[in-house]
Amino acid sequence: MTTSASPCHAHEGWLLTPEAAAIRPEEATAVVADVHLGYEWARGNAGDCVPAHSLAETVDRLGRLLARAEISRLVVAGDLVESARPCARTAADVFRLNDWLRERGVELVVVPGNHDRSLFWMCARRPKSAAPGPIVAPAELTVSGWTICHGHQPSRGDRVVMGHHHPALVVDRFAAPCFLVGSRLMILPAFSPNAAGLNVATAKGAKPWLSHDLTCVASAGVELLDFGPLSTLAARIGGRSPAPAPRPRIA
Repeated sequence: MTTSASPCHAHEGWLLTPEAAAIRPEEATAVVADVHLGYEWARGNAGDCVPAHSLAETVDRLGRLLARAEISRLVVAGDLVESARPCARTAADVFRLNDWLRERGVELVVVPGNHDRSLFWMCARRPKSAAPGPIVAPAELTVSGWTICHGHQPSRGDRVVMGHHHPALVVDRFAAPCFLVGSRLMILPAFSPNAAGLNVATAKGAKPWLSHDLTCVASAGVELLDFGPLSTLAARIGGRSPAPAPRPRIA
C-alpha cells in the first residue's frame, strides 16, 4: 500500500491539519471536535488520580494550529468539556481557554455535544464584569455551506462536518487519529489525546459513514497521510486484519 504525505491536506475547500482541525481559510475559521477539557477532573471525581493536563495540551495544540493560518474563530463541533455534570474546575479551565484565545483575537464558539450539558451552567458562572465567555451555538452551525454538528444526533444538513466518533486508524498496536472525508461528509478526529479512537477499518454497525464514499486521512503527528478509500482500507493494511482498537474511554 502506498500513501502520500503532506503537513496538511486540502479537501473540498477545507485545509485539514495534523492537529486534528479543519480550517476554512476564507472565513478565518477552524473547526475541531471532542476537546474534552477537564478530563482529569472527571476522572478524579470517579476516584482516579490523574495529573492536570488537558488545558495545557489543548493550548499547546491550538498554538501550533494558530501558527498555520490566520484564524479569528474557533468552532468546537461538540464535547468541549468532558463532564456533563457541573464542575467548577472544568469551568475555570474553559474560561482560561476562552481568555487565551481572545488574547490572540480568536472567538470561541461551541456547538453543544452530548458531554456539554453543563456548559450553560459554566457560562452562568462567568462574572458579569469579565470579558465575554464562549458562545454556545444552536445544535447546528453553518460554515461555508457545510453544517457543523457534533454527530450524536442525526443532522438535516446536506454537507456535514461532525465529530463524536473519534475515528482512528489502528494497525497492529499503532493507532493514529484520522479524518474521514467525502464530498458531503467529513468526520473529524478527536482533538483530545485522551479520547481513545474507534478503529475505522473494522468498525461495524450503523455508522454514519457507511452510505458515503469516504477517504481515510490519518495524522502522523507532524504530517497527514492519505490512506485512500475507507471501503478497501482493511484489505490494504498489510494484507491482514488490524488488531482490535482500544476500547474508547470517551464517547
